[in-house]
Amino acid sequence: MAHSYNFTIILIVSLLSISFTLTSVKADLTDEICSKTVIKDVCYYALREDPRSKGANPEGLMAIVVDLSQKNATFTCNLVSTLLKETTDPKLKTRYTLCLGNFNNASNILKNFPNLLKSKDYYGLSANATAAIREPSTCDNNFLEPPVEVPELRNASDNLRGLIDVILVLVGFL
Repeated sequence: MAHSYNFTIILIVSLLSISFTLTSVKADLTDEICSKTVIKDVCYYALREDPRSKGANPEGLMAIVVDLSQKNATFTCNLVSTLLKETTDPKLKTRYTLCLGNFNNASNILKNFPNLLKSKDYYGLSANATAAIREPSTCDNNFLEPPVEVPELRNASDNLRGLIDVILVLVGFL
């Protein structure tokens, strides 16, 4: 009976130890990935706040970030379309039209990512992510002179750029 009790305690302690180690490894992986990104807040939010990320390996994390990137690109296209419809300023109309093209380009590039990930074409993922990350920056560059970029568009652009940056970093873990 004493052996059974001791064995149970040892088993529980061992399982708890493994659980803490796995949690630590997950946190370490997230820290390692996010430390290599430019917009760390976006990375941490994507990898820690999404419930699908719990226990995910790098490929699972990539699938999550690809999904979030696609949703963000769609959201940003809709935002720019709304801004374009609402403005009467000719300069802003031109800039929003250019930005809509940029975010449509990014969205179209991102549509390829699930198939690239599924086929384990990591070079293709990297090359396409490199192309896609330029699009939000190109939009932002339209606002170097007044009138300024509205904060909602700047935030959406930063978020998309941050998510695509996470994809570029994650490719190195696959």
